[in-house]
Amino acid sequence: MALPKFIKWLRPGLRIKRWIAVIMLGMVFAVLASMALYQFGVSVKVLDSVGTELLAFAALGFVLSGFCLITGIYRLIKSMWGLVDRRAARKGLVNAAYERAVLAEGPKIVAIGGGTGLSCVLTGLKEYSLDITAVVSMADDGGSSGKLRQELGIVPPGDIRKCLIALADEEPLMSELLDFRFPDNELGGHNFGNLFLTALARIRGDFGEAVREANRILSVRGQVLPSTLDKISLVATHEDGSKTTGQAVISKTQKRIKELELRPDPEPLAEDIVSAIEEADLIVMGPGSLYTSIIPNLLIRGMPEALERSKAKKVFVSNIMTYEGETRGYDLPDLLKALDAHSNGLQIYNVVLVNNGKYGDTGIMTVKEKNAHPVHFDLNAYKKSPFKVVPDDVVNPAFPIRHDSKKLAQALMRILKGA
Repeated sequence: MALPKFIKWLRPGLRIKRWIAVIMLGMVFAVLASMALYQFGVSVKVLDSVGTELLAFAALGFVLSGFCLITGIYRLIKSMWGLVDRRAARKGLVNAAYERAVLAEGPKIVAIGGGTGLSCVLTGLKEYSLDITAVVSMADDGGSSGKLRQELGIVPPGDIRKCLIALADEEPLMSELLDFRFPDNELGGHNFGNLFLTALARIRGDFGEAVREANRILSVRGQVLPSTLDKISLVATHEDGSKTTGQAVISKTQKRIKELELRPDPEPLAEDIVSAIEEADLIVMGPGSLYTSIIPNLLIRGMPEALERSKAKKVFVSNIMTYEGETRGYDLPDLLKALDAHSNGLQIYNVVLVNNGKYGDTGIMTVKEKNAHPVHFDLNAYKKSPFKVVPDDVVNPAFPIRHDSKKLAQALMRILKGA
């Protein structure tokens, strides 16, 4: 005869029985204290020494009962929740409850981009919502991703890995593990996280399914989605008519880019991305490399149209500095012109976030080392524009070529609330 399922909760090692026993003990104390109070407390008109002792016993019984019941119930809930929710066990009941009650009610956010810029914005935004969709550019062909793409014929996993780490709700050691890169003489210098995604893709037989499994395994706050599952290459046409092929090469080019295209033309935008954009309260494009991380997503058929239809606050986060070859010397008008040129003439953003924060001596040294150029803007030039330019302090003062993820997320939340 099979035992009832609830009996399984009493098996050793679950830390359940002890707290049930404490709760029962609390109930016993409550019953004894109530009996003493009823029998002798409320009915005794003249308190003698015996009546006083009984009242004292009743008071002590209620105190012990309250202590046992509160402790037992709290610890029982914590033990049971911890068994089914790793975040509760790791972070504590209060923090886990906050996430479920507050972050679960946060805004629906879609972040579009790639590389370090996208992972930066995701790191900050995950403290405000559990409903975040990261749409990641799949044009990377350099480093470990490029080798895996060439050797195994898979789509590049590198930027997906960075976003999974940014949104993952796992121990810091897991993030370090996924980001660990082997030396060149070991496993070809590949990144462990890239190998992890490659292995998942082989097991599941599909890279998209592998990414979905990785979202689940890493307890990602939201979801990380590739913008396309097709094997694509970036082709840049320069102002002099010449062409450059490949993300890694384009990112270092010194020639101004006139037009960017994907070859071969990938399938239209996936339905799950379209749905996320339609339901979003906030859509964020950037920061990141303009031509190799942001614009490639806009070249997926249906992306500009989906963005224009969306009723969300649509924010383009301008880079703070330009120091890479592809956008060297660009100011805000140049960035917006390039973005508009690849949006099929549609209005895909209604807010532009620019940095007005300062940085100290350490930051100045970094700027000089990188030969970086601040992105200048004139607020007066955009007073009659169909979009709003919002200046805010979003710079990392110690490393001013990058955004501060916390300050950037706070600025985006202020924009969303209309502040």
